[in-house]
Amino acid sequence: MPIHQGASLKPDKDVIEFIQAVVDSLVMWELVVFLWNNPGITDKAKGIASRLGRRSEDILGPLEALVEHGILEKWGEAAQPIYAFRQDSKFAEALEKFAAFSQDKEGKLWIWAQLLHRGIR
Repeated sequence: MPIHQGASLKPDKDVIEFIQAVVDSLVMWELVVFLWNNPGITDKAKGIASRLGRRSEDILGPLEALVEHGILEKWGEAAQPIYAFRQDSKFAEALEKFAAFSQDKEGKLWIWAQLLHRGIR
């Protein structure tokens, strides 16, 4: 099924709701797509940050938000927990659609516009 039809790009309702509920920053967007592309990922924040070329401090908030949304599981010691991607979360289908939508050039522009409209930089 195509992501959009005709000249006007409009994402699926699930994608819109996923963006509103989960994707609240560019870091979160990058992290969500990374997780989808690496479904077996199990690592500490420092390891995930390194793979993204970011500092651990930049992704700690988004990682914790993803745990709250049930997209990630968190195990181990409080100081350096291990995060694991849950492919069975309630957002699994929406996350898949979001990841696919964000691969499309027009999809990226649409997501950027939404984030900028919400005041996120």
